[in-house]
Amino acid sequence: MKFQISKNKIEHLVEFISNYIDSSDTYPTFRCINFSIDNEYLTLVGASSIMGAKKRVKVDETSVKVTREGSVLINANILKNIIKKFDKFVTFETKGNLIDIYEGTTKFTLTKIDASEYPQISFDEPENPLQINSKEFEKIVSDVSISTTQTSDKLISVIYKCINLHYLHTEDNKHAIRFVATDSYRLSTQLLFIDQPIDLNIVIDAKNLKKIITKDAPENVGIYFTKSRIGIIYEDTTVWVVLNKAEPIQIQGLLQTKFSRHYQIDRDELIRTINKALFYTNEKDKKMAFNFSENELNLNYEIPELGTGTSNTNGLKIVKGYGLEIDFNYNYVKEAASVLNPGLINIFISENADKVLISSESDKNHIQFITPLRRY
Repeated sequence: MKFQISKNKIEHLVEFISNYIDSSDTYPTFRCINFSIDNEYLTLVGASSIMGAKKRVKVDETSVKVTREGSVLINANILKNIIKKFDKFVTFETKGNLIDIYEGTTKFTLTKIDASEYPQISFDEPENPLQINSKEFEKIVSDVSISTTQTSDKLISVIYKCINLHYLHTEDNKHAIRFVATDSYRLSTQLLFIDQPIDLNIVIDAKNLKKIITKDAPENVGIYFTKSRIGIIYEDTTVWVVLNKAEPIQIQGLLQTKFSRHYQIDRDELIRTINKALFYTNEKDKKMAFNFSENELNLNYEIPELGTGTSNTNGLKIVKGYGLEIDFNYNYVKEAASVLNPGLINIFISENADKVLISSESDKNHIQFITPLRRY
């Protein structure tokens, strides 16, 4: 195998594929990028047990030139370090059990890893994948992920680290995918509208799902689902992550909650008022008292033996019900508000004050649920 490629292009390709490789994988070949080239395409593949990616680049005899077809495995971390040493064009050439990577007098020789040792990675790409807006998908995944637990504690239920995707036929006769995530203290859900019905109810690790849309993805991409994975396809690129076997999240009962109180406030004003009351932050002291009253929201943040911070705003409106004093983890409220659209937001509180729903006035399909803190 022998080919030449521009430094900028190979650097971008290796950086992209490396995102889907575990450098500490117990299977050594999974720490590598699989290169193969013929007269038409240079193809790079990287994978682990939970995700994989493939990039194809046209052999155009300008930025990519092929002299001899072939394939080879190269350790991703080593290759990333080597590529930084070059300036314009990099040549890859296999010679027996060695591979030379060079430009001019700068040259590196690595022991060749036989490409036949690389497992057969399936990129089962359908002919007509569902078309979605990549930026909208990426934002929804990011928004609902705030309700997933970030701990690596194995005793934490797997579902609290995941996002559930299921098909929804809406009341106004539209097709959508509902995204749901919860850490048991809060829950986030949002809709991605699609143009056709699909059979879908799956669970994916949130950290893995975030990797499925990349910076170079165009506005419109294809998405597909199989029994074991979810994948994205665009412009000679395929990325997939495996599904989790956890049971899907059931939220129908929660969505039918009756709310006896309804308040409105500007999103940025709420966040600003919370920040004003904070004078010290740590991982332990998150409780903040929220006092909702006519035209006013008063906040009280107390840390025993340290002091108390208070703030208020006259920007609150009671739409339904009456005032209430209630305690929240202030960080949950801030995070929920920050992912909603700017402008007016709605705060709904149940009769027993045990369930709170927050949504923006401009997008009522994006919902954040928060469980208040108990008062003893």
